[in-house]
Amino acid sequence: MKIGEKIKAIRKGKDYTLKQLADITGLSIGFLSNIERDLNSPSISNLQQICSALGVNLMEVFDEDAGTNPITRAAEREEIFNSNTDASVKVESLLNGKASLNGICITLEKSDTFSDMSWGHGYDEIGIVISGGLEIELDKVIYQLYEGDSIFIKEGTPHRYKNPNNNTSIVYWFSAKK
Repeated sequence: MKIGEKIKAIRKGKDYTLKQLADITGLSIGFLSNIERDLNSPSISNLQQICSALGVNLMEVFDEDAGTNPITRAAEREEIFNSNTDASVKVESLLNGKASLNGICITLEKSDTFSDMSWGHGYDEIGIVISGGLEIELDKVIYQLYEGDSIFIKEGTPHRYKNPNNNTSIVYWFSAKK
C-alpha cells in the first residue's frame, strides 16, 4: 500500500473528512487529496502534521506487513522519503514493520539543511549518528553531534537538524510504536 492510500485508509477509519483533516492540519483540501492519490510528495513536516492530526505515529504510515523474518538486509530497506530537492534528504526504513519499534535511517548529503522545524512528535525518540555529524536544534538550543553520539528527544520537543560537514551524514532514529 502506498503512503497516500495508507493515509486515506487511516483518515476514513477515523471518520474524518478531507475538510476536517485540512482544518486540523492547516493544509489545503486539494493538497491533502493529491497526497492521498499519491500525486504529491509531502515533506516529512507535512506528514508529521497529518499523522499528529490522525493520532498515529509517522512510522505507522510506512509499516507494511513484512512477514516473520526478523532481518532487514541493507539492500531490502524500503525508501520511504527522498526530498529530490536542493537539500538531499533520504529516509529509509530500518525494520520494515517487523518490530514493536520504529526505526529509520536518514541520510543527509554534505552541508545540507533539513530546514522544516518539527513541532515535535507524539513520541520520544533517540537518534544515533552512524557516520558524519549532525547539528540539531532542540527548543532553540543547538547541539553538535559526531559519529557515535546519540541524542534523546522528548515527546513534543520542537526540533530541526542539518549536516554541518562536507561529507554525507547518516543518522538512525528509533521510537516505540504507540
